[in-house]
Amino acid sequence: MLRFGASKGFLCRKIKYHLMENREEDWKETVKKRQNKMEAWRLSCLSIEELLCLQLLGYSPRQLYEDIESERYSLKETASMSIRELDKAKRILDRQAKAGVFAISYYDKAYPHHFRNLCQDAPPLVHVLGNKDLLDREDNVAIIGARAADKDGLDMAYGLAKQMGEQGHIVISGLALGCDTAAHRGCLDAGGQTIAVVASGLDITHPKVNKSLQDEIIAKGGTILSEHPFGVKANPTRLVARCRMQVVLTQSVIVAQCPIISGTMYAVRFAQTYSGDKFGLRRQIYAVEYGTMNELNSGNKFLLDYQLVLPIKPRQRTELDGFDCLVVN
Repeated sequence: MLRFGASKGFLCRKIKYHLMENREEDWKETVKKRQNKMEAWRLSCLSIEELLCLQLLGYSPRQLYEDIESERYSLKETASMSIRELDKAKRILDRQAKAGVFAISYYDKAYPHHFRNLCQDAPPLVHVLGNKDLLDREDNVAIIGARAADKDGLDMAYGLAKQMGEQGHIVISGLALGCDTAAHRGCLDAGGQTIAVVASGLDITHPKVNKSLQDEIIAKGGTILSEHPFGVKANPTRLVARCRMQVVLTQSVIVAQCPIISGTMYAVRFAQTYSGDKFGLRRQIYAVEYGTMNELNSGNKFLLDYQLVLPIKPRQRTELDGFDCLVVN
C-alpha cells in the first residue's frame, strides 16, 4: 500500500537506487579483496634466489607450483631459514650473470608463456643464454631423433631443419649427438636461428664435442636453454625431463628417426600429454616414413602403424599445420 502520496514510480526509483548503491558497495568490497589478495601474493612471491635455494634443497617443480597455487606460501619461510643454501644460490646467480646467463622466474612477466602450459610441471626457473626473445615465438618447430641414427636419419634431420630455417622458422632440438646435432646444423647452414634445450647447467656442454656448435648457435642469434643452474650435470632423468620443455615450445614436433626404445619416445609422449583444449592448442606430431624398416627407424614405424603421428614421406610434399610445405629427399 502506498503511503504519504508516494507514487509507484517513485518507490521503484528508490528501490533501484538502493540496489545500485548496495551493488556498488559489493563491487568496491570485491575490488578491495582482490587488491589485498594481489598484494599478499606479491609480498609472498619467491625471489629468484629463494626459488634456486629451494631447488638446491631438492624441491621439485611440482612441489613449488602446488605451494604457489594453494596460496600457502610456506616455502618462502623455508627458503629464508636455509641460510647456507640461499647464500649458495646467490653465488651461482652471480656467476651466471657474469657469463651472460639470464635467470627468469615463474613470477616474471618475461617468463616464456609456452612453459605455463606445463602447469604443475613448469620449471620454476629457466636459465637462458643468447636470444631469449625466440622462446615466445609461435613459429617454432621441434626436430628430434635418436643419437644412434644412420645416414638416412641424419640426412632427414638436416634436410628438414634446413628447409625450416630457409622458411624463417625457429628449429628446436636438444644439442645431443645424432639427429639433434644434424637439426641444429641444418638450420644454421640455412642462415636460421635455433634453440637448444639442454639437461645440464649452462656452464657445462653435454656432450663436450658440441661446444663449438653451442658457441655457433649463440653467435648466430640462437638460444641455449636449461631449467638447471650452473654446476648441474646431465643424467638420464634430466635428459628425459628436458623433453617436455622441447615439445611445449612448439605446435609441431617432427621425429626424424628413432628406434622403438628411445628417449625420443618420451618427447612424443610429452607432446601428446600437453596437447588439447586444456592447453589451448593441439600439437601436431609427425614422423618420417622410411621405405625400408630397420632397428634404427623402428620407432617411426611403430608410431605410424598405430596412427599416433602423421607421416612425412620422402620425395612428397607434406603440409605441416601452420607451416609451409616440406619436400624431403
